[in-house]
Amino acid sequence: MKLKLIATFAVTSLGALSLLSPASAAPPKEKADKSAAADKGAAPKAIPMPVFSGLKFGMSLEQIAKLNDKDLDVEFKKRFLAASPSQSLQVEDELRDKKAVFRRSRIEFLDTPTGIDQSALKGEYSYGNKESLARMPARTRDDGKELPARHFFFFNDKLWKIYEEYRLGPKSNLGADFDSAVKKLAKVFGAEPLKVTADYSKGQSFDEAVWKDGEKLIRAVDRGDTLGIVFVERATQENLARFRTKQVVDQHELDKDVKAATANPPVQPGPPPAEKDKKDAAAKKKK
Repeated sequence: MKLKLIATFAVTSLGALSLLSPASAAPPKEKADKSAAADKGAAPKAIPMPVFSGLKFGMSLEQIAKLNDKDLDVEFKKRFLAASPSQSLQVEDELRDKKAVFRRSRIEFLDTPTGIDQSALKGEYSYGNKESLARMPARTRDDGKELPARHFFFFNDKLWKIYEEYRLGPKSNLGADFDSAVKKLAKVFGAEPLKVTADYSKGQSFDEAVWKDGEKLIRAVDRGDTLGIVFVERATQENLARFRTKQVVDQHELDKDVKAATANPPVQPGPPPAEKDKKDAAAKKKK
């Protein structure tokens, strides 16, 4: 089944699609039947990568930054054409600052806890395994398009995951809530997702809907009024144990000695029933 994406993922990913235009909302009957027959969680065709044209898993932060530079150059072109010579210097400074934001945003997950542990992204990374994160904040482009916050995850400076955040509500193109968003995404992707319930023991804090194609997994993450859409390289996800060789340590867990000192003392077992009865009988005789 062909994915009827009316706008390209290359510029603004899912948010700019208006996600479902009338043309994409009603597929022909025979194609809809094929979609219904497809396995849940399996998209029938490769789904484009989000954000930038030419973006690929395995790219370095600097390679992605250069794609971002080109996108910003296109966005700022009208400003340069309309600016006076003195204004051009200000526009140039602003453009330079925006290009630097992504490059400066890198966070290395070494051995020291970071503030990201307190965010909804906890569980998307580990410490001590050459992992890092770079971010693009949500913003409004000059043409009025809203861009979501985007988080790029790396192993050894090689991209393996992109996490986008969208607001849900009455005015959202994705819908008012998670269920509405999943229904719209299922139409866009041409397949029903696999539903995965939150499992804190596995580091999954939220309910998810999951699609997959040959190259990637696409996860819709239920965060209440925020929807996470995550594009993950399957080859890395399915071999995480090979990449995350260092044992993840919960930095907030109590030390074992502290646990032992504060634990309730074990209850001492009483004497066997028969022995207890003898002692009770002997006590009565003395009385």
